[in-house]
Amino acid sequence: MATETTSFVFSSLAGSEIYNAPPPPVMEKMAAGAFVSLCKHLQALSDEVQNIDMMNISGFCRNCLAKWMVLEARKLAKNLRQDAEFAVGFTSSTEEYRSTVKALDGLGYDEAAQEVYGCTYPEWKKRHQKKASEEQMKIYNENTHLHAVHDKDLLKKAVDGGDEMLLNYCQKYLSEKVMTRLKAGAFSNLCIHLRERSDVIQNVELMTISGFCRNCLAKWMVVEARKISDETRPLALEGSEKEQLVQALDSFGYDQAAQVVYGCTYPEWKKRYQTKATEEQMERYSGSSHLHAKHDLSLLATRVLNDHSSSIESNAKEHIQNTHHNTKGQHKHPLLSDVCCEDVDNFQPTERPCEKFSSIVSPPNDNMKLKIAILTVSDRAASKSYKTGDLSGPAVEQAIIEHLNHLKAALSEQNVSVTNVEKDIVPDEISDIKQKLLLWSGKSNESMRGCPCDLIFTTGGTGFATRDVTPEATLSVVDRECQGLMSWASMELTAIQPLATLSRAAAGLCGNTLIVNLPGNPAGAAQVVELLFPLLLHAIADIRKN
Repeated sequence: MATETTSFVFSSLAGSEIYNAPPPPVMEKMAAGAFVSLCKHLQALSDEVQNIDMMNISGFCRNCLAKWMVLEARKLAKNLRQDAEFAVGFTSSTEEYRSTVKALDGLGYDEAAQEVYGCTYPEWKKRHQKKASEEQMKIYNENTHLHAVHDKDLLKKAVDGGDEMLLNYCQKYLSEKVMTRLKAGAFSNLCIHLRERSDVIQNVELMTISGFCRNCLAKWMVVEARKISDETRPLALEGSEKEQLVQALDSFGYDQAAQVVYGCTYPEWKKRYQTKATEEQMERYSGSSHLHAKHDLSLLATRVLNDHSSSIESNAKEHIQNTHHNTKGQHKHPLLSDVCCEDVDNFQPTERPCEKFSSIVSPPNDNMKLKIAILTVSDRAASKSYKTGDLSGPAVEQAIIEHLNHLKAALSEQNVSVTNVEKDIVPDEISDIKQKLLLWSGKSNESMRGCPCDLIFTTGGTGFATRDVTPEATLSVVDRECQGLMSWASMELTAIQPLATLSRAAAGLCGNTLIVNLPGNPAGAAQVVELLFPLLLHAIADIRKN
């Protein structure tokens, strides 16, 4: 009798050649680990990420993850009952067989929800769930075609246990092997759910609402491959099956994991389904950067390249080295980054500005601890007219963090850190802008002596509108202007966004503080930070020599 099992099929990027994937039990463990990473991500964002918003954008929520676990429990119990050969291979004794089937039949939504939420659902709901607005409910009712559908009969417990919720049920009654199967199955159901809605659920919207996307799911699988490899390596004798397993795990990269998640290679999926992000989508995406899942580049890098994986482009270590050395014809992976979804068409360049320029100018070798300030200049942001709040300031801060993480991953000897970040919002008034710039530069009576910032970024007010006065305010306080810096930035960014030529941004020194004007658009401001940061570090190093 055919057994319902979760299977993972890979094909190499090199055409018909089959990638030497880890065996199915190991793949299940990797998928289960990715499922756990997703649950932890959502647990950490319990206040920020509401279930109804997830349903409205992606058609699933935390409750669906729990229900998919229950569905897998029913499948597994059925297989154990009906397939004797499978039952013998899965359980070691009659006693274990009986206890496993009984425990699977007793697993209901309430018990599975504890694995997803990290507590009982009523506890989570009391602490974190907010009352849905009329607008949220309207969108929810309009998007029912997206919603995951769950068989209510299968969700019912198969044994009489009453309605009483059993705390820590899974840990008490289900073995690690069984839990791995259930979590891997739930992960597979999630991937299928997203595949079936590829044309309506975009990664950028997933990231904005929930802080993760399909790419995160793939990356979490790769991280699990590295963990299992590290656990297996001490036992891997030369020529043994364990050594082959370690090699397969070390060769497993983002490209292979993406095929599990997308059901095809990522480039194929992107060509078929990904649409260009609108400016409004990008603003929301930038404003949600604090939610975005982070991924360790060092773990995502493939550790070996063999005959089966030589064509794979997901070797992050090579990508990082190429970024910081002037090499021609280099390959770079679009997704191996500290934050997911950076390959948003129409707003993210094929070659990021910082990657292009850092191949020419590397940061100074000095160990640097920086004090940075970010000033958002906007009448509407200052008056709190934006429903989303200020998006530009957080986008600048996130761009700084990403660049420092990029340096840390690429150059192990580099030691650049930010010890303090000052942030504020002022209206488009020269007097208000000047007051804050002088304060942070240590040149006002209110300044703390000996504690000026090294670098001040302003964002907004650099265009041609009557109220755009940030450059005038900046030039009125600087002792020495740096015209070449902003002229070069405008020239470079024009290749990405022609309107960058219209920027009137200024830069200069106020005392020992470097002031740089950025555009008000969150994505544009982040791009300028990426482009200029290596140069700014050199400028700060020179200033400190004074």
